[in-house]
Amino acid sequence: MKFVVALSVSPSDLRKLIALWQEIERVETIFGSVLISPLFASPSTLRIAKDLKHTHGSEIYFDSGGYYVQQGRLTYEELYGRLLSFYLDNPWADWYVLPDHVPTSTDDPHTVEYKIRDTITVSKLFFDELPADLRKRTIPVIQGHTREQIQRCVEAYAQMGARYIGFGSFGTAGVNNSINRLTARSLDNLQWACLLATQYNLYLHLFGMTSPPIVWLFSQLGAYSFDSLGWNKTANYGNVYLPFVRAYNVSYRDPDQSLLLADEFEALKRETHHECPFCSDFPRLSMNYHYRRAHNLAVLQETAERCHLDSTAEQVWQYAPKYLKNLIRKVT
Repeated sequence: MKFVVALSVSPSDLRKLIALWQEIERVETIFGSVLISPLFASPSTLRIAKDLKHTHGSEIYFDSGGYYVQQGRLTYEELYGRLLSFYLDNPWADWYVLPDHVPTSTDDPHTVEYKIRDTITVSKLFFDELPADLRKRTIPVIQGHTREQIQRCVEAYAQMGARYIGFGSFGTAGVNNSINRLTARSLDNLQWACLLATQYNLYLHLFGMTSPPIVWLFSQLGAYSFDSLGWNKTANYGNVYLPFVRAYNVSYRDPDQSLLLADEFEALKRETHHECPFCSDFPRLSMNYHYRRAHNLAVLQETAERCHLDSTAEQVWQYAPKYLKNLIRKVT
């Protein structure tokens, strides 16, 4: 699978992170594909993304910012006009996500249906307003709470001539439905979307939902790529990933999680065959969130690269959270 790094961190933190990878001359490895929401990113972050492309050959994904409509930062109509203007003025990215109207887990069926029709109609209108060169690089987004809604999206996008489509209809939770969750319903819809994408010969990208065990699950379903900001949020709470393993707390930042000690962490590293420059010094990893971020990025990239190995399934079943094991049983 392809790992696309979401750059939703402050410019100063992003520069520090890139500098850590420059020290080991692996910027191209980790930042080979990056995603940015240009309407909501600072000018400094945009300049960093452009420099990554020109200096390191990074593949740039422009996200539509539909999440911010969901959060009430602007209306769907406002997103359309501002995004279209930006895309037309900035033809240097590799992929352009079309605006989608995101349904939440708390929406009633009528509201969900309205948002699905809105997403399909507006995607077509937006697509038609782009020049031919940009149309080839668009990613329309699948939304829906039923298989029929998922299928309508895929069929509409295939008729538009899309080559690459995205799936964004995961479950939601938290304040303003700001947290994506892999529910049984969203897993069933994702399986259906993967099957339809294969039938229509389309690449499928998964938006904003990941942890190492879930990356493995996505790969088994046949998804092509995924993006994540989980590496950052996890690090900020004092937690770290390991390949195909749930997050563990190595700091006292999260009082609700037990602390993983140095010898336990080293044992897990051996069992999962992971080693990177950012986790070689456990006290530094525990105290420095920049190193936890860099380490989590390394783990997600490694997980994406190792998903095809037969040995990974055993690790997932051993270390994945209980809820994911239950979901995996539905697939296997």
